[in-house]
Amino acid sequence: MNKESLALMIDQALVKHLQGVTAINAEASLVGYNPIEKIRGSLMMWVAVPFNKTDVFCQLRCPNATQLEQCGDISNIILDREENKKFDYEELITIRNYQEALCKLVFNVPTFDEIASLVGEDLVLSKMQAELEAAKKRYEESRGEMTDSEQSSFDAQIRTLELQLGYILPDDTMAFVTQWAMGNDVSDVKRLTRDKLLGAAALSKASGNSPTDHISGVFTDFNKNEINAYALKVWDEYLKDQEAVKDGKYTWKLGRGGKR
Repeated sequence: MNKESLALMIDQALVKHLQGVTAINAEASLVGYNPIEKIRGSLMMWVAVPFNKTDVFCQLRCPNATQLEQCGDISNIILDREENKKFDYEELITIRNYQEALCKLVFNVPTFDEIASLVGEDLVLSKMQAELEAAKKRYEESRGEMTDSEQSSFDAQIRTLELQLGYILPDDTMAFVTQWAMGNDVSDVKRLTRDKLLGAAALSKASGNSPTDHISGVFTDFNKNEINAYALKVWDEYLKDQEAVKDGKYTWKLGRGGKR
């Protein structure tokens, strides 16, 4: 083994170790809303990124809040009512477009274009393209004899293949980079609950300030706007729920002979 290879192995092991240390330091000392590069401790970082379950060390760039907002309208916050939500095809396209925009922004070494040139020669993609064409052919030949259930299954298979072929990077790569770019591994945003947001919204209404003034923890500056927006959304849902309960009780009383 030559010196260059040994040095690279040492650097990679050190980077992998420091990723965990960065998260611990952020938890301990960076309470509040900070740029993600401040939380991570660097604008550029070497990170083990999965490509079809194989880790490849890449240099990633920490995006700022403005850059994240320009990639699209996607939030980190998923509450209990939304956890099992099934996205339709158009929603999946929106999410994938956002993830791809983030990858173009975040990859520094190699760049997104350099990765694209390598992936374009991937035999897996060629095999997937052939599978898509075969599925479409079978669908057209047998559509008249299929049940509604079989048609739905074929349609789902074709749409899945089209989604996979429509984007250069593998699913695990885009998912990982999205989480990393948003700082979900070094912030408390995923620990937020509906009750916490509702309480913060109620306090902000009473005191005339923002919900984020009543939520403490380690957050990115991008989290600040989405927390405020989601807290108000939860507050509006709460008021509607209360109104529905009130209307339900009123209707029940009328049914029992209540007076207007």
